[in-house]
Amino acid sequence: MISRIFILILSTCIVNGQTVKQCKERFDKYLNFKGSLNQIVSFDEDAIHISNSKGVKVFSVYSHEIPMLAEFFENNNYNQQELLLKQKGTGKYSKRQNDSLYIYIDDTKTVNKKVKNKPLQGYKIAIDPGHFGNNLNDAKIEQKFLYFAKDSVSSDSIKLFESELNFQTATILKKKLEELGARVLLTREKSNYTSFNLTYHDWLKIYKKNTLDSLLKINQLSGEKYKLLNQCTDYKFFWEFFRDYELVHRAKIINQFNPHATTIIHYNVDEKNAPWQKFTHKNFTMCFIGGAFTESNLDKTESKIHFLRLLLTNQINESEKLSGYTASNFNKYLMIPYANYLDADYLLDNSLPSHKAGVFSRNLVLCRLINSPLVYGEALYQDNKKEAELLMQEPIELNGQKVNKRIYSVATCYFDALLIYLKNKR
Repeated sequence: MISRIFILILSTCIVNGQTVKQCKERFDKYLNFKGSLNQIVSFDEDAIHISNSKGVKVFSVYSHEIPMLAEFFENNNYNQQELLLKQKGTGKYSKRQNDSLYIYIDDTKTVNKKVKNKPLQGYKIAIDPGHFGNNLNDAKIEQKFLYFAKDSVSSDSIKLFESELNFQTATILKKKLEELGARVLLTREKSNYTSFNLTYHDWLKIYKKNTLDSLLKINQLSGEKYKLLNQCTDYKFFWEFFRDYELVHRAKIINQFNPHATTIIHYNVDEKNAPWQKFTHKNFTMCFIGGAFTESNLDKTESKIHFLRLLLTNQINESEKLSGYTASNFNKYLMIPYANYLDADYLLDNSLPSHKAGVFSRNLVLCRLINSPLVYGEALYQDNKKEAELLMQEPIELNGQKVNKRIYSVATCYFDALLIYLKNKR
């Protein structure tokens, strides 16, 4: 039985420079994972319908409503979006009702001020340095570290924590953006902090019990799950609960900031090299944007809301532009080849190639939840022999900062991509 039916109505009507045909093109290119939505998506002439499992329409978007609802989904909070989804039903808004939705829109992204030598004045940019473990204990919980001897006879070792690499890259990028006038948000303030701005172990001591109690009280946790989580080791609790809970919190922080663009910073490894106790000769660069929904992804209200936002707005196209500039910089300046669809199982199994080299649609939590154009970067493979040795080099003085030269180059790639993207947005 089909759990949800989406009927996307094709129209040639131009709305704010958009047509429903363009929405259909977005659906085909970025949102429909390998045709998995083909049986629950069809096209008519006048509206977008969402049906329940019995095929009864429960929500409709008509062609004249698309520009308004695109603005609404892009410039409003989740609670208002959820309320609209529940209350609108299949009714068609009159012009007065349609126009009245503007009072709920809070678009604070207009950039008017121009300051000499400050080309990014007025822009807000969010940066998410992924993970939190910058010591062996925490990094083992996240499984985000490299720690092995260079060879069987060497006393030298490779010791890299992805969280630390991400944070160093983010702080360099933040400084470069602020020097040009941008207002910048980091989702965590210290290299060993989570997005709650304390360590994972401090969060467990201070907030674990109250958080689980609250979720149990509002029926977001079953009694069985509540008991299991209270008995978990720190390692298992991270994988059973905290990982996704904290990612949602990162998205919430970013969406409250309401940025013009978001950069999510990660460093990759060769999946075929697990458990990463030796070097690999592979090295690829890639970036992710939203999309690649499956039928099961659309069972929840939250997922339907984000699906509609990505379908009705230009956000995913803008993400592709920013990510395309970033991947191009990684390729050109770091001299790393673009990943293609067959270079990793997770690309083949979970993503769709975009129009830009090295850029893939993937339904990652942050790619789905963040309400802004974004790039989710995976600059290089840390376990590549050359990269690992470069990343282990002692910091040098660059523009008033003591930094690892390779990390500085990665940050500059993100920086230059943001500059050209925002310049072309003016």
